[in-house]
Amino acid sequence: MAPDAVYLHIGSPKTGTTYIQDVLWANRQALKADGILLPGSYRYARVQAVRDLLKWEPIDGDLPQTWRKLAGEARRWSGRSAIISQEFLCWASTDQITAAVESFPKSRVEVILTTRDLARLVPAQWQTAMRQRNTRTLDEYADAVAGVAEGGQAKAGARRFWRRQDYGPILARWIDAVGLERVRVVTLPPSGGDPTELWSRFCRACGIDTETTAPGGVSHESLGAVSAELMRRLNAHPTIEDMPMRTYQKSVNGALSRRVLGQRRSQEPGLALPEQHIPWAEREAARVIGDIEALGVEVIGDLDDLRPRPAKNPSVAPEELPVEELLAAALDGLAGMTAEHAELMKKIKKAENQSRPRTKQVAAPVKRSFLSRMRGVLARLRAAVRRRRARR
Repeated sequence: MAPDAVYLHIGSPKTGTTYIQDVLWANRQALKADGILLPGSYRYARVQAVRDLLKWEPIDGDLPQTWRKLAGEARRWSGRSAIISQEFLCWASTDQITAAVESFPKSRVEVILTTRDLARLVPAQWQTAMRQRNTRTLDEYADAVAGVAEGGQAKAGARRFWRRQDYGPILARWIDAVGLERVRVVTLPPSGGDPTELWSRFCRACGIDTETTAPGGVSHESLGAVSAELMRRLNAHPTIEDMPMRTYQKSVNGALSRRVLGQRRSQEPGLALPEQHIPWAEREAARVIGDIEALGVEVIGDLDDLRPRPAKNPSVAPEELPVEELLAAALDGLAGMTAEHAELMKKIKKAENQSRPRTKQVAAPVKRSFLSRMRGVLARLRAAVRRRRARR
């Protein structure tokens, strides 16, 4: 028992992956009824499984349990296909790719890579870096990615970026594992078009019937220019610098950035690649397009989608935004965090009350003086009764 095909959507990050995953999960039951499985008992099971797979090396022996569980569920599926969408897969090593593919020995493994133009991609990755305690400005970040910044930290940042976004080498590794005919590139449509076009292209890539699914509204986790700059400045504060990364991820990235500041995006200017970097982005786009064409991989969409297009609005230097706009974002952040703290305290209080052992109510001890008085009253009553009987 195994599906005919297992589709691995390998990223890259910031190419509409969150939107695709949101729509997949929202349509999980409809897809299952149509013979398509999304393995994992909860939505983020695939994230942990892929994270663990990317830490695995052949010398470690068996694959991580989380990945084996996810892959095992897909292998046991009796429908026509299974889909695993997780953008971290784009930077898997050759050994990790081989292990992933061999996890589905009775199914045809097909690979989908979603792609995006650099003019939108660099700012999108910059605001993500601001959620990882980075403090470089957008211009400094773009310099690093373009390879014109000095210093080891800038070069390390460029390596991380291209490990995720240099499509030619990523595709080549997966083609070696599954074959050219089983790899597809999906391009992210230009801004301003039909917001559901990306979903339509993804459906074509993995055999989903668009008539049986609802694409829903566009979803995103990105910050606007003001909130991203606020995060950058906050990251430089000594309290944040000294915070353990695990705590930062939960309290700053999770609570402040995603649940509070993320709600302000429609109120803020968007991010755009600084104008001085546009010529570089155009040259790199030509190189990336050439790499994809040379591989001969199937493209769903148009490779011209990967060429930078003029921004609708002038680019904004986030570090030069008016202080009043930053203050408004900071106040919203403070209010949101205060409300979240109040709700957390309420939950803690409720949990404490529920965990407190119930004790039987014991009657308050009666004071000795009261008992003594009662004994005296009883004694006098008995004496009076005896006297009355004596008179009879």
